[in-house]
Amino acid sequence: MLRIVFRMAAALAVLICVVLLAMVARMVWTPSTPAFRGPDGKPLPQSVATMERISVNGVPQSVTIRGRDRRNPILIWIHGGPGSSETTALRHYDAGLEDHFVVVYWDQRYAGQNFDPGAPKPATLTIQQYVDDLGVVVDTVLTRFNERKVVLVGHSWGTVPGVLYAQQHPEKVAAYVGVGQVADVPKSEQRSYAWAVTEARARRDKRGEARLAALGPPPRPGQPIFTPRDLMLTYGGSFHRQMGYNDLILAGLRHSEANWRDFLAFQGSGAFSNQLTQGEFSRFVIDDQPQVFATPIFLLSGRYDRQSEASVAHDFYDQVRAPRKAFVWFEQSAHNPPFEEPAALQNWIVQNVRPLAMPATT
Repeated sequence: MLRIVFRMAAALAVLICVVLLAMVARMVWTPSTPAFRGPDGKPLPQSVATMERISVNGVPQSVTIRGRDRRNPILIWIHGGPGSSETTALRHYDAGLEDHFVVVYWDQRYAGQNFDPGAPKPATLTIQQYVDDLGVVVDTVLTRFNERKVVLVGHSWGTVPGVLYAQQHPEKVAAYVGVGQVADVPKSEQRSYAWAVTEARARRDKRGEARLAALGPPPRPGQPIFTPRDLMLTYGGSFHRQMGYNDLILAGLRHSEANWRDFLAFQGSGAFSNQLTQGEFSRFVIDDQPQVFATPIFLLSGRYDRQSEASVAHDFYDQVRAPRKAFVWFEQSAHNPPFEEPAALQNWIVQNVRPLAMPATT
């Protein structure tokens, strides 16, 4: 009997070692992106699947470009954060868009594959730097694919450089889509805080209620303006479904585009963008920007989004003038429709945005 137990324990130990070694190997390998292949196993002739680094305003940045047919319109994802690359999570949940677009997954400064824990933190960091970086990415892919316009899809923080670029360069944007649009950070955080207090009381969460009382409502001079994100997550203001950011991390790390940089970036990239988060971004109000758009604008919000208050995004939408516009509610989402309702989001974009980006026929 002891011999059997010993053998079972030894086999378990070997299995654990194998799993750990596989995980280590997985973390240190060079990331890549798989080719699109036909039934014969050969790469599809019109497809594109590349993962590379390009120079963006003097800063090398990672860009993954994927599409089943390179003749499709170009769609650029502008991820949240700042610092929270969503490339691998979007690849996991929303890869279906690659059948209808040439999808560009861009890791912004200090995010994802651009994260270097040993690098010096930036002396200055501004929203316009990200807008200018996006401009380089746009020009790069337009030149490469000989196209005139792109579709921009921003999520969370990514809606800030996204909407500003669409305002500044409408001639290069076929349509702008803001998911969880950031429009007025101070107003949004005031509403988020009030909602969190109500939720804490309704849930009889005395600890959460005490934390919020100690913070007080924003603005808080010398203190972060943002309602604690762990409470937003617990109360359902970030995700409406039973999922969280750990689910996105684990799902993303299963893809070949991820390695140790992504894992460490999830934990440490925020320190590189902290001055922006606590500075210019915390004061961002799009209402003091021009609200007349020369390109179609679509805002997509989760019905339960309290992290970037959907009601504030809708206030902004009511004031927008554009050739075409729409505000779309995702009824089973909070702040993260790309991950909570990926099929519905992809279908909406394919049906409503793709036609606007297709070349005009004569």
